[in-house]
Amino acid sequence: MLPVTVPSLPVPALDAALWFSAVALYGVGDYVTTVAAVTRPGARERNPLVRRLFDVAPLPPSVSFAVLKLAAFACFAAGYLFVDASPLRPLVPAFVAAVGALVTAQNVRVLNGRRSPPR
Repeated sequence: MLPVTVPSLPVPALDAALWFSAVALYGVGDYVTTVAAVTRPGARERNPLVRRLFDVAPLPPSVSFAVLKLAAFACFAAGYLFVDASPLRPLVPAFVAAVGALVTAQNVRVLNGRRSPPR
């Protein structure tokens, strides 16, 4: 029997660090702070798409939001793989990490009682 080898996809160190940041900020940070905020009495999600998901999903917001996050990361990973070896490839996880930093900071402000200006 011949040995079976699975080709590995090398991920450059910069890309790996950016994906780690994306998961930490957009995946974990936004998830934890959003769930903490929307479980407060009288709290409401500001993102209309996520708010609609919370309103119609038969699951608790923590579960439906986790499913949404996993689906989003599947799309981000597909986009990353689609770009292939382009120099722009690290921009995918960098953008996700940047959005994660912004929404997590906003959620922390809301949790601390500071609201953002109305739109």
